[in-house]
Amino acid sequence: MAEGLFLVGSSRGVGQTLVGLGLVGLLRKMGVDATMMTPITTGGSGESTADALGRLGIEDPRPLTEPVKFETMAAPYVASRIEGRPVSLESILDAFRDLRSRHEFVVVDGGGILVPIAERFFMIDLLERMGLPSIIVGRTARGTLNHCLLTQRMMFVQGAHPLGFILNGFGQFGDGFAEAMNPEVLAELARPTPVLASIEWRPSYPNDVDGLVQALEQQTHLVDVLRGITS
Repeated sequence: MAEGLFLVGSSRGVGQTLVGLGLVGLLRKMGVDATMMTPITTGGSGESTADALGRLGIEDPRPLTEPVKFETMAAPYVASRIEGRPVSLESILDAFRDLRSRHEFVVVDGGGILVPIAERFFMIDLLERMGLPSIIVGRTARGTLNHCLLTQRMMFVQGAHPLGFILNGFGQFGDGFAEAMNPEVLAELARPTPVLASIEWRPSYPNDVDGLVQALEQQTHLVDVLRGITS
């Protein structure tokens, strides 16, 4: 059984945290004691990971779910330079180990694969250090083919092989037939990496976690992959 799952975002604003929360809910419904952490958060506003987990009845302390936090809304390396303190990799790894002592499985809400964390240290390097399987989260809208394929190819170059893609927000941007075809085309172009799920956009999902979990539960390829890494 893997210790967790690392979510990679193809670009900013793909709904990666929401997908992570849904995966935690789905895993728990499958009988796996799962939780989630966001290794590095930037910006002072927005719901915390701990508060989001609270909607699933999970009570993990914020220092574990968000071990490194900057007030500046910027890439971690930029924020760390502005605020004059480096990212503590040990804090991230210690928090992960602590969460693993409390739960069977940890979903890691990572970020873009080349997001700089420190000088010459990127999100892909954190993924490698944590040694977890990964899934790429992207949009269904225009631009996703470029973003998802760039992410996949860069991961391949670094020796990382994602389990698949989850495409989020279908219908949100009204891109019509092109948006409807993107999952199919991505599956063709990204072989051997499969598209595991395409999630319809609903404004209720941030609060309706049960509805999101039910939607994910219908994605048989995703469920099979989750069973494979948690058995």
